[in-house]
Amino acid sequence: MPQHPLDISHEPVTAKIVNFTAFKNAGSNNVLMPFPSRLARNQVKHKTKSYLPDTEKTLRAKIVALQQELAIVQQEKAELESLLKQQEKTRKLQLQEMQIEIDLHKVTHQVAEITQTDYFQQLQIEIASLRNK
Repeated sequence: MPQHPLDISHEPVTAKIVNFTAFKNAGSNNVLMPFPSRLARNQVKHKTKSYLPDTEKTLRAKIVALQQELAIVQQEKAELESLLKQQEKTRKLQLQEMQIEIDLHKVTHQVAEITQTDYFQQLQIEIASLRNK
């Protein structure tokens, strides 16, 4: 039981302790990655500096190419939208024409129904007799 309220009891754990020299030796034997020397760091910086302008030029070229591609895609989109609007207008006109044809057919059918009734036939006879007088 702990004597102090914050005292946490623990059991000893066996572990291998590697000293720093052994760690460095392991790195030189390619067991671990070796520590970079000052010369290696300078070479890396030099390579990075020479690499950056090439990378920057490549990236700028890619950006320009992507911007051109974007402009082409936007132009195609505008053309497609224009074509879509034109097709929509054409479809609306066709629909209106069809509705007019349907209305004319409906009216013709209704007129035929009315003119074929007995009452209408009697009115026609009366009109003809009144005209003849």
